[in-house]
Amino acid sequence: MEKDQLYREILKKNDTRIFRICSWYFTDTEERNDAYQESLIRIWEHLHTFRGESKVSTWIYRIVVNSCLTHIRKDKLRTNLIEPGIIPENIQVAETFPADDDQADIKLTFFRGLLQTMNHADRTLVSLYLEELSTKEMSDITGLTEANVRVKLHRIKEKIKKEWEDRQNGTG
Repeated sequence: MEKDQLYREILKKNDTRIFRICSWYFTDTEERNDAYQESLIRIWEHLHTFRGESKVSTWIYRIVVNSCLTHIRKDKLRTNLIEPGIIPENIQVAETFPADDDQADIKLTFFRGLLQTMNHADRTLVSLYLEELSTKEMSDITGLTEANVRVKLHRIKEKIKKEWEDRQNGTG
């Protein structure tokens, strides 16, 4: 199959997912679009390196996550060079899921806030979990063992549950 045709097919099947992953890292439209474009460029540039040892979607997720993390690092470096000591505010979760009622809105706001406090590795696992990837696929993307992925996801879920309970009890 020709490179152009393969690229078009990959984008047709994965475009929404690529954008959604970028949305988990950036709420700022310009930053999100930049990361999205960088991801598309990297997919095109590295298409010849795909060996078929994993699913195409797993390979793409890894590129997109790495593109987002690289974009964040570059932004931090650029910000620190211009204004030392200032941490960029653009590392937030995008508002991509509308709420149906007040309780859902409260939960979503809570979840977004909690995601913003997570380190990049945990945020990556959460975004891949929300994309309903298997632990094997998450392992392939992150480089963690499957057992480590399961442990980290369990700890993240427990942290979310505890934080929510603390909030409901007025202790958080």
